[in-house]
Amino acid sequence: MIKTVLADDHKVFCDGLAKLLTDSHQFEVIQKFHDTSELLEKIYSLSFDLLLLDFQMPGLNCEDVIQRIRLSKPTLKIVILSMHEEYIYSKKVLLAGADLYLTKSLDTSTLIESIINVINNEESIKKKYIIKSKSLLSKQELIIIKLIADGKTSEAIGNLLNLSPLTIKAHRRNMIKKLGANNSSELIKIAIAKGVI
Repeated sequence: MIKTVLADDHKVFCDGLAKLLTDSHQFEVIQKFHDTSELLEKIYSLSFDLLLLDFQMPGLNCEDVIQRIRLSKPTLKIVILSMHEEYIYSKKVLLAGADLYLTKSLDTSTLIESIINVINNEESIKKKYIIKSKSLLSKQELIIIKLIADGKTSEAIGNLLNLSPLTIKAHRRNMIKKLGANNSSELIKIAIAKGVI
């Protein structure tokens, strides 16, 4: 049984999730929390395998909560559940140290399967993220981002690919948007973290 802690400020959803997990006969829900203060106050005294954490709860933001928990529980599996489907939100929590970001719109079987995969086979999950990140970029963008990572300017890349520097800059802006980065430097860091390059 996977010893699990739930943290969600919507009590009805939290109770429903607890029943769903318990009925699967693979999880044992040992504690439920409805705000981050109580979670951070009591979580360190608990022995468990998995934390299912709501993306938006009263108190500290999700990234801060993850980072604080990671300091004392580096091997704990942390899965974020969210209403947001935009990639930028998943990027933030994954960089903060979460193992997986799932939307609450998922069907029950997919939700449970995804969580089980994190518990049993982290590498396969990482590969899925890599595939997802790569699929966001076109073949030409993958070539361009690798050249950017090599330190080449838009002009130099344009010369190599027989494209204008303005076209390269447009591709750069599109990739920054697709991967949820704020600038070219962050674009490369995210691309490396996600295995794109």
